[in-house]
Amino acid sequence: MTVLVVDDDVAVAEFCRQVLSKAGHGVLIVKSGKEALAALDEHEVDVVLSDVRMPGMDGVDLLRSISLGNTGPDVVLMTGFASISSAVEAIRLGAYDYLVKPFEAGQLEATLQRLAELRALRAENLVLQFQLDSERGSGGMVGRSAAMLAVFKAIPRIAGKRQPVLITGETGTGKELVARAIHDQGPDRDRPYVVVDCGALSVDIVESEIFGHVRGAFTGAIGDRPGLLASAGRGTLFLDEVGELPLALQAKFFRVLQDREFRPVGGDTVRRFEGRVIAATNRDLEAAVAAGSFRPELYFRLCVHTVHVPPLRARKSDIPALIRHFIHKHGGDDVLAIDPDAVEELAAYHWPGNVRELENCILGMLANCEGRVLDTGDIPKALRMALRGGRPGNRTPLEDAERSAIVAALEEAGGNIAATARRLGIAKATLYRKMGAHALAPPNR
Repeated sequence: MTVLVVDDDVAVAEFCRQVLSKAGHGVLIVKSGKEALAALDEHEVDVVLSDVRMPGMDGVDLLRSISLGNTGPDVVLMTGFASISSAVEAIRLGAYDYLVKPFEAGQLEATLQRLAELRALRAENLVLQFQLDSERGSGGMVGRSAAMLAVFKAIPRIAGKRQPVLITGETGTGKELVARAIHDQGPDRDRPYVVVDCGALSVDIVESEIFGHVRGAFTGAIGDRPGLLASAGRGTLFLDEVGELPLALQAKFFRVLQDREFRPVGGDTVRRFEGRVIAATNRDLEAAVAAGSFRPELYFRLCVHTVHVPPLRARKSDIPALIRHFIHKHGGDDVLAIDPDAVEELAAYHWPGNVRELENCILGMLANCEGRVLDTGDIPKALRMALRGGRPGNRTPLEDAERSAIVAALEEAGGNIAATARRLGIAKATLYRKMGAHALAPPNR
């Protein structure tokens, strides 16, 4: 674990460092409660080991300022005999335990070992509960593969922190679901959750949308607009496809993360930003930094915490559970089951569109189904041909290219029909007609 030692007594702090380091823990040392809160904002900390009596903010006040519970750090207090009553009060406030000074190395090691076992059990319970909630449809993420288990474990660990998070993964893997789960399990879950689709906003208006503007800032600015940063307040601002953010705006957004301040377009007043930023991308940002299309300072500021959402082909064991989940989500009581042969065929596909493509496929199968059990005959024709490695005899390479372009545009627009039509330069009605011709089910939005 990572342990934050808070004590203005240098000898005690150094003793704790030696004991904890020898036991394999990472150690950070600060001398006051104020420094401890700053360290908690900058580092992932599992345990706060704090003296009770310190100048300024004492250990009990520090405890009150820390977000405890499943996603926050645990607190162990160190106290002299004269302040045991304060330590007992701290236990009632949520501290895990207290140690009476002077204590031996073995006492400290034993306390941290018990706490490590408790935290491991708590994390496992959170993962199991998260999986159960997802199966019921509340979390939206389903899976028991090792790849998804890593994601499920990361969410509660990160949720209690307020530092930036970068979520990576291919289009359609469920990055926004991970972002929403981090917000919902965090201390600011009751505050706003604001989504910015960086790829769908016009370059001309993206700055105004995010930072807001004042009246007269540009032609058409007939009134003040707060912008999405202000709308997020102390909640979460989710930057979807952050790799599409224009370079000039990347520099301004870095300053928001660095200084926690921003200025509306055309305005003179500096405003505070107290929310949390979660960003997601399907691009390789390291390669983009090397190519000069993404600012390195923003990249490093965003990836304080990182979560990689695996592609569906890397967790094929989750496909049967995902199929059941989507049948239950979209089929209701009309469809009871799916034939095992159909599950086997679907599991053999490589799913370039990932979970989103699988969900669209199930929607198409439900539309084709004439009974109460989905079977191989309900699999959309285009997908059946892909599974067989060919194309329908009456389809041309040009038609295949058109279908691929529509699928790619749908993925880039996150399934939004209007945004997809704009990307393709066609009307929504034309897009719906072409999707029907290519056996592409409309997304559930």
